[in-house]
Amino acid sequence: MRSGACTCGWRKRYDCARLTVIAALTVVGMWGYPGPVHAGEAPPLAATAAAKAAASAAQAAAVQAAEAAALQHKRDIEAEQARCTALLKGLAIVATIKEPIEEGECGALAPVELTSVGKKPAVTFSPPAIVTCELAAELAGWVAQDVQPLAREFLKHPVSRIETMSSYSCRHAYGRKRTKLSEHGRANALDIRGFVSDAGETAYVLEDWGLTSAEIAAASAAAHQEQAARAAEAGRQAAAAKAAADAAKAKAIAQGKSAPPSPSAPASAANPLATAKTLVEGLPQAPASLSLNPPQHLGGATPNAAAAPVPATPPPAAAEPPTAKSLFLRAVHDKACLRFGTTLGPEANADHRNHIHVDMAERKVRKICD
Repeated sequence: MRSGACTCGWRKRYDCARLTVIAALTVVGMWGYPGPVHAGEAPPLAATAAAKAAASAAQAAAVQAAEAAALQHKRDIEAEQARCTALLKGLAIVATIKEPIEEGECGALAPVELTSVGKKPAVTFSPPAIVTCELAAELAGWVAQDVQPLAREFLKHPVSRIETMSSYSCRHAYGRKRTKLSEHGRANALDIRGFVSDAGETAYVLEDWGLTSAEIAAASAAAHQEQAARAAEAGRQAAAAKAAADAAKAKAIAQGKSAPPSPSAPASAANPLATAKTLVEGLPQAPASLSLNPPQHLGGATPNAAAAPVPATPPPAAAEPPTAKSLFLRAVHDKACLRFGTTLGPEANADHRNHIHVDMAERKVRKICD
């Protein structure tokens, strides 16, 4: 077995050292003797002593490596906590540095429990969020420089509470159950349900975002499908009525029946010229309800009121104008896109219909904003 074959991250250094010990002991156990020992023969005393010495040395080296790994891990934690303290110093943040989180692939060396950011008013997180120091600092800037001005513009009051849904959670990203660890698993993400102003007014993503583009498109498609179905049904009914009329007519002809003759009209009614004293009197008169308007650009006269054709099915109703709460939520989402590595809201997919997700993931090309 090749020495130094174990490559580990900071979470597994101690375990890595233990594996190295086991490997060393295994090598000693397999190859400690200079030659095979036949049944009934005792191993040479020199070989036995050499094997014991090698095993003892390997064990001591393994213990030393494990102690060194544990000491380095402790130093890493202390350094990260010191860096976190320096990062948050001077910011309007109430946060407590927590013990390291080490949960398989998940965890963080110096997570903090974020209670509130800002002053006058302080904006509390309910419940408090377990996040990294970098995310806590960015949230403080976002709230002070973006959320509060927008809240005063659209809600007419500053925000005093942010309602959270999820912060640290050891799980994979939505839609990727096995391939990619979520930023929540690194305490590097926060899901926000909504905001509450100091006047008690709420702006929740699920209730107040408004229809998404996908929902508007789906509603429009459904309306057009309904309109097409109604038109098809009207066509079927018209065809059935025509078929019934044709069948009745054919049956009447087959039975030798015909339509009753119209009653005879007096000669004067049939021919007005017969009783007219002058040629003008005998001409048909225009109905009293029809008057002549000035000639139009196409020429000729038009009735006073021309009835517009009525569509068989009214067109889909237009989307309602956005509310102040909707405008506020969409604006804070857009501002978040400029700060965080990832910002996902209701327009992203159904998984984010009820919250805004922000995280500090590093992006090589561009930030993700949906």
